[in-house]
Amino acid sequence: MKSFFVSNGSVKIHVLENGVPSHDTPSLLVIGGIWEPAERAIPILSQVGSHTVALSFRGRGLSSTPAKGYDLDDHLSDVQAVVKHLQLDHYCVLGFSRGVSYALGWSLKNQQSMSGLILVDQPPLHSKPDSESVAFWANLEYLGVPILNFMRKTALEGLEREATQIDFSSQLSQLRIPVTFFVGKNKNSKIRSDISEEILQLYRQKISCFNLVTFQKSGHMIPDEEQQKYIAEIASFIKKRSES
Repeated sequence: MKSFFVSNGSVKIHVLENGVPSHDTPSLLVIGGIWEPAERAIPILSQVGSHTVALSFRGRGLSSTPAKGYDLDDHLSDVQAVVKHLQLDHYCVLGFSRGVSYALGWSLKNQQSMSGLILVDQPPLHSKPDSESVAFWANLEYLGVPILNFMRKTALEGLEREATQIDFSSQLSQLRIPVTFFVGKNKNSKIRSDISEEILQLYRQKISCFNLVTFQKSGHMIPDEEQQKYIAEIASFIKKRSES
């Protein structure tokens, strides 16, 4: 597994990469949740079996932390720097949690170079965190580890200050690539999925090539609660794109 940095102007973006690109099998670009560094994708990187890339957005993981530049387009420029550096083409994108909004924002502009899209348990909304949300994340521990070990408070405050809310609902019909949506169905999970039937119906109605995969033992944190099924479904999606 390779670990390296890509320059996006003055910002250094940390990247993890496993495998090599293939003409037969699409690469996979993994976009994590609000606080997640590239290292959170190591189980995917090491087990999917095809060329896979994950990045730490600005202010996360080993990436640098600018004082400003935390709106949607700033994060998409981090994705662009990685895609350009690796010369990705006919690749798939996976977005988890808040990463769904970045994945949608990217895919709506770049689907002509993509083979497919996986969205994991999040409405089609790029939200603007308020001060209460920032305080919540800044004080949160997940699996016994403070979130601030993975994401700097400067980045959280940057999201509060600069992020603009964007509802992608009306744009979903523009997607012409295959889209699979993963949803957690376990109502007893500590972190429950907030995906309603209305949101699922919106995705179904708007996206012409849509597939739904349910995770009965998971709430929102599908990558941890059903990790082996999660990875198997990702690998299956990539395989189907290889055959199409």
